[in-house]
Amino acid sequence: MAQADKATLSKNNISSIELMEHAANLCFQWLQQHLKPNDVKIHVFCGIGNNGGDGLVITRYLIENNYNVTSYIVNFSHNRSENFLTNYERVKDIGDWPLVISTENEFPDINENDLIIDAIFGHGISRPPKGFTKKLIQYLNQKHAFTLAIDLPSG
Repeated sequence: MAQADKATLSKNNISSIELMEHAANLCFQWLQQHLKPNDVKIHVFCGIGNNGGDGLVITRYLIENNYNVTSYIVNFSHNRSENFLTNYERVKDIGDWPLVISTENEFPDINENDLIIDAIFGHGISRPPKGFTKKLIQYLNQKHAFTLAIDLPSG
């Protein structure tokens, strides 16, 4: 996946943030074909790397198109990618402040009719999730809500 990203950036002479915008736009278009605004509650779970940045771009598109969406930052580290931070600021600039999840006590209520967008981990993950992040993934899996994974499914 990392090699495919590099090749795409080089071949198209674009930045990684532009690739992220393009990929998230395609995901949003797919969602738009299958959902109508406010038909379903959408929960976007974002990690703090580039995959989380993808989730934040999708969040922005959903908000701008009047979908019922809440975004969450899964705060499993203090390290953030540059693209994540750029898209975090862009989401805040349109008036949405993602909720931060740092403990099990902060897991949101999710119904089986809701939609989960999993943008927690991407192809850069190098070890299994642990702690509250592992428990969050288990919690989301037990909810039986439709889940759309961006890049890789976390669970």
